[in-house]
Order: sequence, then C-alpha cells, then structure tokens
Amino acid sequence: MPVEELYEACAAARQIMTGEHAVGRVIARPFRGEPGAFERTTGRKDIALDPPGRSYMQELQAAGVPVHTVGKIGQVFNGVGVDEQHKGSTNEAAIAATAELIRGLDGGFVFTNLVETDQVFGHRNDVAGFHRALQGIDTAVGEWLEHLDPKGDLLVLTADHGVDPTLPGTDHTREHVPLLARFAGDGARRDGPFADVGASVLRWLTGREADLPGDPFVP
Repeated sequence: MPVEELYEACAAARQIMTGEHAVGRVIARPFRGEPGAFERTTGRKDIALDPPGRSYMQELQAAGVPVHTVGKIGQVFNGVGVDEQHKGSTNEAAIAATAELIRGLDGGFVFTNLVETDQVFGHRNDVAGFHRALQGIDTAVGEWLEHLDPKGDLLVLTADHGVDPTLPGTDHTREHVPLLARFAGDGARRDGPFADVGASVLRWLTGREADLPGDPFVP
C-alpha cells in the first residue's frame, strides 16, 4: 500500500471514530519489508481529536509563553496549545531539533518526544537497542546542560508510561516511570502523577497556577 493511501485510510477511520465511537488517535505507521520481517519507516502520522479539556500548554500560551513541540507531541494534541511543531521522527532527529531550540530560543517551552525509545526498542523487546538509546539520550542531556541557565531554566526528563523491554509481550508495562528534574533549588525526592510536570512548568515559567490536576514540585 502506498504511504498516501495509508494516510487516506487512516483519515477515513478518523472520521468514523467520532461521537460514541471516538478514540483519542488513529495512527498511520508506514512500514516496508516482507512478511515476517517488516520494519517501520519514518512518516508516522498521528491523527488525533482535540484534547477533552484545557491543557497546561494552553495556560502557557495565555501567559504569553511560546510553546514548541518536537516529534509527535504536536499531533497528539491536534495542534491545540502549540505555537510551532518541529519534526523528530527518530531520536537522533528529535535530539538535534531540541538542541537547536535550546541554543536559539530566548525563553519558551519545548516539549520533546523521543519516539524510538518506546516504538523501536521497548515494544520490540530490544534490550541492547534500548540501552543504546538511553546512552544517546544521556549524552545529549549532558550537552543540553551546557547551554541551560542553572538558575533560570528547568529541564524535566520523564515518560508517559512504562515499557520494560525485558518483560514478555510487547504491550506497555505497568511500573512507575522515572522523573528527573534539574532546576535551581532541586535535590528533593518525591512521587506524583504526570500532571505535576505540567503544574511545575507553568509555575516555573509564569509564577502562576491553574485550576488543573497536578501539584508543582518547583519552588
């Protein structure tokens, strides 16, 4: 099936899966190869519904903070709350785009998804590949830190779900995910929901809080 035909089929499915049949996303995943040896290619497209409620990204926009997304994030939110979307179909491309934004932006919020960690290695039980991906991310973060203001910038590394490549099966796994945050006055340890990240970003960049789930972990 040509890629454009795949996109058309997924767009048709998107139109059907509304109302009582609504699903959050219809995902087009191009691939190549022979039966038994398929491999995904770039060109993934997430066709999403608008978020069901207001997001922290919209709160940032309302406060005048530009919102940049890298990778699939902009599509996942259907562009709602996003000022500019940047491509990042591989970890390498997303890391490079993020580094360019860190070096070039004079303020703002960057929301990056490193898709291969999950899609290529986690779901495929590729432990060695997962390890290499983490090493690549670690190296990139070290370079990002050289360009971040230790007093004014907030860096958060986390995941939206588990995907342990050592466990049987290819579904998401249920362990707690790590959350690492680097900001002036950090050093505490805590547990909390994913919404705490949004609350923390809003407080850090605007000094404000919103009537949304989550409690900030930044001062």
